[in-house]
Amino acid sequence: MNREWPRRLRRLLDYALPLCMAATLVSLLFPNPLSPWIARPTLLIYLLVQWRRKSKLAKGLLLFIAALSVLISSQSDNPLPQFLAAWDRFCFFATFVSALGLLRVSAMRSRLVRHAGQVLIRQRPAWRYPTLSIGTAVFGMIINIGVIGLFGSMVQRSNSLSAAGGERRVQAVRERRMMLSILRGFALVPLLSPLGVTMAVMLSNMPSLRWHTIAPVALPTAVLMFAMGWLLDWVLRPRNLKVPPVDRRSSKPLWQFTALAAVITSAVFLCGWVLDVRLPVAVLIACPLSAFTWLSLQRRRLGGGTGARRAAMLLYRHSRLIFGANRNEVAILGGSAFLGALLVPVIDRDMLAEALLHTGLYGPWFAVAAMMAVILLAQIGLNPIVSVTLIAGLFADTHEIGLEPVVLAVALMSAWSLAMITSPFTAAMQVLEQLLQRSSYMIAWRWDGLFFWIIVPTLCVWVFVLHSFLG
Repeated sequence: MNREWPRRLRRLLDYALPLCMAATLVSLLFPNPLSPWIARPTLLIYLLVQWRRKSKLAKGLLLFIAALSVLISSQSDNPLPQFLAAWDRFCFFATFVSALGLLRVSAMRSRLVRHAGQVLIRQRPAWRYPTLSIGTAVFGMIINIGVIGLFGSMVQRSNSLSAAGGERRVQAVRERRMMLSILRGFALVPLLSPLGVTMAVMLSNMPSLRWHTIAPVALPTAVLMFAMGWLLDWVLRPRNLKVPPVDRRSSKPLWQFTALAAVITSAVFLCGWVLDVRLPVAVLIACPLSAFTWLSLQRRRLGGGTGARRAAMLLYRHSRLIFGANRNEVAILGGSAFLGALLVPVIDRDMLAEALLHTGLYGPWFAVAAMMAVILLAQIGLNPIVSVTLIAGLFADTHEIGLEPVVLAVALMSAWSLAMITSPFTAAMQVLEQLLQRSSYMIAWRWDGLFFWIIVPTLCVWVFVLHSFLG
């Protein structure tokens, strides 16, 4: 009996995050005083239980916000309302990350995802970049960072020495071109995905914006980045290289997955329209339901029924692994949201706007400076989640600094995209470093360095073009 109690207690602790998610969603849909007081302590329990397994960055950020909280408490007469509001933001983003994580669980168990990925890998060299890049962007909307590991491992398996005709040079060239295609495709996700963390951060910190106001500007920006990457891949393609024939497969799985991604995205928009809620809140509802439905359909193959019971049992038995896998994303994204909600109210934005005017960082110049700050800070290890949250939260109305909100939003989203694929410290680079057994510095700064130096000034000019059209 004495041994049974620790097991039961541990089992209850495994459900801390799901309970936080449910309470947060209820408080958003049906505001009441009880739900937040369920979400707040359960999130704290989750963070404490997962502490030992967190990354150094996640631990450092949580310790920093704890120290900052103590400092602000000592300077304020009544800090409790500000802390509760900031902690509620933490709960929201923890729920958001975990909702997307459930979708990733279903995707990584899907045969359709594996088959569609194989179709992307087995393309003719001339079409490999656009298919892999666009395919990674589409898959990344559903799987997020998991797409790097999935496609990266497929590239390694398909790019064997025998498949390269016994030529190690062919093998190395194919590996580099395909990995850069995947990496640059992943960079398009923050600009394209209405389901992603980037969009949630922008819409939460810039209340005047909606997805339908950002999309007409973000989508052409993504097209520009894609076109520059494809052009560079074509210009730098190896000449006089004997390429072995490619064993192509039916493209049916790829179109099926694209249709599935469209259905899930449509479900989010439909949910937002029917319930009259903002897009990030609709994601919290539609994505877990879509994930459970998808998982249930997979479980049907085991024989009979709808598969819902088997899917529920899988989530129940593996809850520790499923929700524990999000520990670092929850800590970093939620902690960044908490930090932004804590710091922004104490900053005198009128004084800051006046200072920016005197320094010349006004209008599009501020957007360019903000973009460069996010990219440069990422190179020394500061996650773009932190820098973008703080910058986006500085001005509820960017007209104070002579700038349209959507221009600043797209500049920050572009910076987030570039930071993900140029910083050696990001999750994408860490995954590729393990897969390729190469330094993340080599991948980010040598393999993709030329793309970075071309695309950054291009995007700076693009910001001024957007400002002239929208200002």
